[in-house]
Amino acid sequence: MVEQLFFCDPDSLKVDYLTEFLAERRVPQNLFYLLNGANAFYAYRNADLAQIAWQEEYDFFVKQPFWLQAEQVAFVSLGCGNAGPEKMLLSKLHAGGYPVHYVGVDSSEQMLALATENLDGEAVPQTYALGDFSRPDFSARLWDVVVDFDVRVYAMLGGTFGNFDQVMIAELLALLIPTGDYLYLDVVPQYATAHENQQLRARLSRAPENLSSFFDGLLATLGLSRENGDIVAVESRDGVLNTFRYTFYLEVAETLTVSCMEEEATLQAGERVELLSIRAYDVASLTAFLAGYGFRLLDTYIPDVGNLGHRWQRLMFVKSARPET
Repeated sequence: MVEQLFFCDPDSLKVDYLTEFLAERRVPQNLFYLLNGANAFYAYRNADLAQIAWQEEYDFFVKQPFWLQAEQVAFVSLGCGNAGPEKMLLSKLHAGGYPVHYVGVDSSEQMLALATENLDGEAVPQTYALGDFSRPDFSARLWDVVVDFDVRVYAMLGGTFGNFDQVMIAELLALLIPTGDYLYLDVVPQYATAHENQQLRARLSRAPENLSSFFDGLLATLGLSRENGDIVAVESRDGVLNTFRYTFYLEVAETLTVSCMEEEATLQAGERVELLSIRAYDVASLTAFLAGYGFRLLDTYIPDVGNLGHRWQRLMFVKSARPET
């Protein structure tokens, strides 16, 4: 069973994201995906996913407590993309007799089309919703879809959590997720030693070279290229979290006019356009931060990721009745 829902008009999303880009000189990733950037993103991402040891995730997931209290579990993927990070888990859970229903949410029709195609043939029940979880009406619209399930697991996979302002996304999740439901994250963790972390920082800072097709595609959707300037990496830390954050900008060499979705903007020489932020987390700091929004850590593990340049860590939280202090 596959169901398609629309929580909002796709054209209104485009207007919102374009307005944000023109006003703030910052490219919302949602705008990139709306401008046919999904294939550019997965040109490198799919190869990464193929290296992850999925049996470990299945073993981690089936020992979680919600199976003891639920006849039906909704797996709600916020910013689902092409559903690649969760495909094997969903397949194994369904084959193992676990009562899971997949709800994929994304603001890009192209991403939802890729997710539908990716899960085509999988027996797990599927619902797809076009929507932006930062919009005020999103929570009520989603609740209408998932209210009849015994338990809901809200997942942000593929690094989605790290793409947002951290206070903003924590506040949204705290409002969205009811008490007793679950939050499932994957993030890039920091290492135990300063030497390993220095290597991690070096890898993150080289993202424009290591992910050149992604950055070139991102610029192209805006009518730009590397010939228009230099991609600059700026390292900073979040005020509320002990993260390594790398923000990448295009620093414009000469004044130029860009045209995007029939709107024009003039970029002055030396002006910077924010393209992307990548974070690596101190997990203890992240856990304490989310506890302040009512999320208590239940379990965590680091999967085998083969030859990837850095690790990913999975974390399972339960939403408590009140924030921890």
